[in-house]
Amino acid sequence: MNTISQSPESEVDGPRSRVQSQGVSGTPVLSLEGVARDFSDGRVVRRVLKETTLDILSGEMTVLAGPSGSGKTTLLTIMGLVLKPSTGRVVVGGEDVTGFSEDSLASIRQQRYGYVFQQAALVPALDVLDNVLVGTAIQGGRVSAQTREKAISLLSGLGMKDYLLSRPQQLSTGQQQRAGIARALVSDPILLLCDEPTSALDVESSHIVLDTLKKLSRDPRRGVVLVTHDPRVFPYADRLLKMEDGAIVYDTRQVAG
Repeated sequence: MNTISQSPESEVDGPRSRVQSQGVSGTPVLSLEGVARDFSDGRVVRRVLKETTLDILSGEMTVLAGPSGSGKTTLLTIMGLVLKPSTGRVVVGGEDVTGFSEDSLASIRQQRYGYVFQQAALVPALDVLDNVLVGTAIQGGRVSAQTREKAISLLSGLGMKDYLLSRPQQLSTGQQQRAGIARALVSDPILLLCDEPTSALDVESSHIVLDTLKKLSRDPRRGVVLVTHDPRVFPYADRLLKMEDGAIVYDTRQVAG
């Protein structure tokens, strides 16, 4: 029989994972209520994410860890409104979006979400500034002067002021990732989802990116979720969740001071 580690903030009950926030002041930017996900190969239905209730709070960095096959990618894609749960409710910024159409979910992703991926996936033909603005241009057709100034400010804050007109191939991998973070922030999202953002980086670049994400998580309007399998990321977490066999089996918060 496996031993399940628990903190005062977590409760695991058999096949059902229930993680509630207690004694913290952040506002839920995302809530999952009884969310589960099944997959079928046409013959057998398999539950890859067991029933989970979870609040992601503003003003903190939540790290979601676990080995391959633990269910963390499934949970992340449900959080990101890319995959619909088989059961349960998804609430974004206080609004139940469970039954929304794909077009409505896409609109929410554009307006309220930012994504940072394993690879920055910058457009080679565009300079850094235009890469940050490309999503806004696609959505609205024209980029306002205010949005352009905001993008420049974000890049400057990430140490990229001298690279605004550089092409991605002229940047280090860490610099490309910082440009990707700026791109994710230009729409002022309430939730920043990061999928293994340091997996392709060297140690120094990893620290820079993680320090950046940690600072961004201090915004009381925004929550940050970082998915990883790397234990070196754990010290940066305000809250650490670990998954095994489709369930959250460990939940703890760092104690300040």
